[in-house]
Amino acid sequence: MADTFPEDMFLVEIRLGRTKWRIKKTTAEIVRMFQIEEFVEQHPHITLFGPFTIKNGVSTQHLLKSVKDAAHPFGAIPFLLYGYDMNQGLNGSVIAYRVIPTHQLVDLTEAIATAVGRLTETFTTWDRDPDQKWFHVTIANRLEQGRAAWIYRHLEDQSPFASQILEKKNGFLGIMQNPFSTTKPEVHEVPPRPPLYDEDGLRITVIRGGNILAEYDLEQHCWFSPDSTTAALDWQHSLQQYRKKSEIELFHPLYKNDHDIFVISDLHLGHANIIRYCSRPFPHDATDEMDQVLIKNWNYTVKPGDRIYHIGDLCYGPYAKTPYEYLRQLNGAISLIRGNHDEGSKTASQKETLVHKGIPFALIHNPNDIPETFSGWVIHGHHHNNNLADFPFINFEKRRINVSAEVVRYQPVSLSDLCNIIKDHQLKPKIKTILLRGE
Repeated sequence: MADTFPEDMFLVEIRLGRTKWRIKKTTAEIVRMFQIEEFVEQHPHITLFGPFTIKNGVSTQHLLKSVKDAAHPFGAIPFLLYGYDMNQGLNGSVIAYRVIPTHQLVDLTEAIATAVGRLTETFTTWDRDPDQKWFHVTIANRLEQGRAAWIYRHLEDQSPFASQILEKKNGFLGIMQNPFSTTKPEVHEVPPRPPLYDEDGLRITVIRGGNILAEYDLEQHCWFSPDSTTAALDWQHSLQQYRKKSEIELFHPLYKNDHDIFVISDLHLGHANIIRYCSRPFPHDATDEMDQVLIKNWNYTVKPGDRIYHIGDLCYGPYAKTPYEYLRQLNGAISLIRGNHDEGSKTASQKETLVHKGIPFALIHNPNDIPETFSGWVIHGHHHNNNLADFPFINFEKRRINVSAEVVRYQPVSLSDLCNIIKDHQLKPKIKTILLRGE
């Protein structure tokens, strides 16, 4: 943590899981650009309650039981990380990632506040009035207000600035340039694009004195110790339970009665780094486990007689098998469309066009490669879940459908289902986008 945390001080939080790597990478870039290393939050999290001290006569076991009792009715807690935010904290200004809470997150926060509040002395007004709670993930805190406002303005506006001439002066970050110099700054940097990530809180972390006291798993409903020798295996089990209960991982066939056409993109089989790059719900080194789930999901959705289009980047990486080795494990009559990592595939086409239930579709990996003259619907991949603001699951205004694996819950999508969504939209024309499949 950025502050020194007293030994008798507690905090109840949800630490980021799947998105942690991407958020920390963005935070590191912001910290470098704005020179705020001493103010950075080391462990990205959402605070549920605290900081607080416990009342006389209350033990840590009593505290943990109150957290467990409050959390037991809940499972994984979904929420969105969406853009940047700024507010006043206990010790100065805070720059943060904005959190868009779901009703599950709001309800859990209120339950924790009710259960824990009776046992504690809190230092945060939001704990006493959860309805006014500021949901956020801190980037940096304890900032001087003027400096924080300057940073926030650049983050929000995405306005470039000459980073190499920034200097600290009297605690404020200002632009200090020799007025007689004829040398122009060489680099004008633009802050990182505001994130839009979906996340699920899987564990509640209780902090004491700046260190983890214990973590309550919301899927397995049990406590885990930070000192456990099986921590990595425990986390793998947590992710498995999350995939199962959220139906991201299928455990039996879900075939349609009639033959259908299916689409999906960017499986990236054999690609270890894609787990971190796109926040996939697997341990960062579990490539084999990821491949098994993706192949199983495909085969539990697509019958042997169904047609399926894979729209680019079937496999990738030095440890991946050949496309043929993966294709022989997959059901259906498979048509491959070439992605930017499929250059060696001789059977893949650049794009396909078809009409289904009276709706024209163009299937292509990168939507930017479609001619502007095409007036139908574009089904694409390429962007994964890295830019959901511009490339959500369905963009009704631009007639684009993103079927990257992460966006469609790692399962092929029926073209008939997509047609039904498009036709149903005529009854709800005010809806502009559907961010993720299953919303």
